[in-house]
Amino acid sequence: MASERLVADREGYDVTVVQSDMSQEFPFPTDSFDVVVFPVANVYVADVQVVWQEIARVLKPDGILISGLDNGLNYAFDNEQSQLVNKLPFNPLQNSDQMQMLAEDGAGVQFSHTIEEQIGGQIKAGFILQDVFGDTNGSGNLHNHNVPSFWATRAMLKHTGDSL
Repeated sequence: MASERLVADREGYDVTVVQSDMSQEFPFPTDSFDVVVFPVANVYVADVQVVWQEIARVLKPDGILISGLDNGLNYAFDNEQSQLVNKLPFNPLQNSDQMQMLAEDGAGVQFSHTIEEQIGGQIKAGFILQDVFGDTNGSGNLHNHNVPSFWATRAMLKHTGDSL
């Protein structure tokens, strides 16, 4: 949080930095924001649908969600991206070997999520997908073979009365 304030001060932005648990109700009123930029952070929650529902709640109608998503391949491979070492889904709460691997890497507890949970979850929360983008890690075998391990989406929150 201190680094967020440092950058905001340096760049002259007026920001409010809030610490909370994204797996719980967000500490903001309904219809608070025009845009939510959500980095690749849902890897730290087991149930991403809660996150999508809360983002939908705090966004104004026609609000925009820009989200970064890990598609799971990062969890399937070893750190060198040379061998498949894990079956998906990656859930260290159900697999002690995965928990040990995360502990050795100092990575915190992380989870993989399916396309149904991530993009499908956005749609279930009331978002209309407007664009998608795939990207690689930027290095390693997956990158060298142009295998995307991340997605980004741009979605708009539909009006309550809208139909798909």
